[in-house]
Formats: sequence, structure tokens, C-alpha cells
Amino acid sequence: MAFLLEFKEKFKIFYNKYNTYIVPAARFIIALISFLLINASIGYMDKLKNPLFAILLSVVCAFLPGGFTLVILSVFMLFHLYAISAEFALLTLCIVLLMYLLYFRFAPKTAYILIITAILCWMKIPFAVPVVIGLCSSALSIIPVGFGIIIYYIIRTASDYEAAISNQSLTDSMKQITYLVESLIKNKQMLVMVIAAVITILVVYIIRRQKINHAWEIAVVAGSVTEFLMLVVLQVALKSDFSIILMILGVILGAAVAYVCNVVFFALDYKRTEYVQYEDDEYYYYVKAVPKLNVASEDVRIKHINAKKTKKTSDIRDMKKPSSHKTESGYQAASAEEEDDIFFYDNDDK
Repeated sequence: MAFLLEFKEKFKIFYNKYNTYIVPAARFIIALISFLLINASIGYMDKLKNPLFAILLSVVCAFLPGGFTLVILSVFMLFHLYAISAEFALLTLCIVLLMYLLYFRFAPKTAYILIITAILCWMKIPFAVPVVIGLCSSALSIIPVGFGIIIYYIIRTASDYEAAISNQSLTDSMKQITYLVESLIKNKQMLVMVIAAVITILVVYIIRRQKINHAWEIAVVAGSVTEFLMLVVLQVALKSDFSIILMILGVILGAAVAYVCNVVFFALDYKRTEYVQYEDDEYYYYVKAVPKLNVASEDVRIKHINAKKTKKTSDIRDMKKPSSHKTESGYQAASAEEEDDIFFYDNDDK
């Protein structure tokens, strides 16, 4: 824990100094990964599949808020789906519009939660999302997490849908729309992931909001156990085909990341808890104060000692001149020597 606390303090100093560059760089990387993943999964429109176009859009997204990045990614995805089928693009547009209505109404600042959820689903580790999100965000984060999972499975459905159209098994527009709706509604993996993620986020959020000692640690453990049990129960009930190894690794990874978040954002020293009571004209207050765990900063002091300064003599006769001052006891006083200059200053640059 001490290492994490030291890292937190150093990162805070580094971030405060270079946040002007860190934030756009992080936005650029997330946007670029998203565009490249969309191209790799449903890159059916050749004009948009060019990597240079993805890099250009990522540069634009680096200087825009998360909501605008989400809109650009959605339009980018819809163009690729339109290259497959207008019906597919129309159905996806309806889902995206519903997502925007809920997103901008209830969770307008959680765009990157949705994007990162979709990315982690593509990386086969979606189980690492719910505990961390429930710990670091609000209960309304179930909206971006749920839609992030849905968007991922929409992209996965595109390849099967394109194969069905190529085999001419779907020629009528109504049949195509029916096929798409059934593919999404009857997708057992998607249902398992959405239900497990929503319940886990709510459990973690409710527990970590309680006024008890070690609430965040209890929330991490309870959330990880809840997520694992929900995945197992739903997998058996709906007969989905998740990999048990990936599921266990994802839950462990989520718990580990949540523990790091707990140390970084909510490390408290419960041994030094203080209780304060005071009153005013209308209320009597009972306050519980729990100090944060912090690493004491090093007090580095550097001492500079200048070498003794001596006068240069241009003539040897200057050295033979007698001193013109005598002390009261009759002895000649030595010429005054300049004392060493000693300077102290605190080194704040760590």
C-alpha cells in the first residue's frame, strides 16, 4: 500500500504539471483504439477503413468533450453498417438514439465509460468493468455500461448478418429487421452480461456509500462475489457459453483494479478516527472524521558551502605591508578574513 500511496503522490505532481498534454493524449489513444477496432470488426466501407482517416478523427476527438467523441464514433459505425444493409443501419440508429436520450438526460459525463466498456468487451475481459465502475462512479453508470455491452454485440452481429445476406437467405426488408431483432433479443451472452453488470454495479455502489468502516474494501469483495455468482447462475439458467477461465480471470482482474482504486482514491486511517460534537441555534451535530492515509513528503535540504575567498595580490610588496590595527592588548590583529557563505534552501522539485 505504501508503494501505491507514493505513486499516487508522484502521479498527482506529474499530472498537475503536464495535464495539458496528458488529457488530450489519453483521449486520442482511446479514440484511435475505438476507430481501429470498428474498422477491424465491420470495416465494410473502404473509404472509412483507411488508417489515416482514423488517425485524423482521433486527433479531432482529442480536443473535444467525451459526448462529441461518442457521437463521432456512432456516426462512423453507422456508415459501416449502412454499407452492409440500410435496414441494419436503421435499427442501430434507433438503438443509438435511445442511448443518447438516456445518456444526455441521466449520465452526460460518462461517455468514456461506454467506450471503454465496449473496448474491454472486444478484449474478452468485460468482467473487469462492473466492480471498478460501481466503486468510482454513480449508480447511473449502469446506463453507459449497459449500452457499451449492447453496442459491442451489435458489432458482433454484423458479421453473421452480412453472411446471411450474402447467402440470399434474407431478401425481404421485414425479414432482415426481424432477424436482427431476434439476434439481439435472443443473444444469451449479451443478456447475461447486461444483467450481471447492472446488479454488480448497484451492489458495489450501495455498499460503498454506507457509513461503516472499510466500506470500500467490503464493496470490492461483495461486488466481486456477486458478479461471479450472477454470471454462474445466469449462465446455467440461460444456457449461455461463457469461458469459465476468462470469467474467473476477469473477476480477479476487476477486484485487483478496484483495490488499486480504493488505495488511490479512498485510503483512510480508521485507527485515528475522531468524533466531534457541536451545535448551533437549530441543530446538534455529530461528526465522524477519518483522516486520509498520506505519505509524508521528503524534506530535502541542500547545503552549498562556498570556498574561502582570498584577495589576489598583484605585487609581492603588498604582502609585506604591516597591519595598521592593534588590539587593546597590543597584539596585531590579523587581517579580517571573509567567512564562508552558507546558503540553505528547500528543494521542492522531487
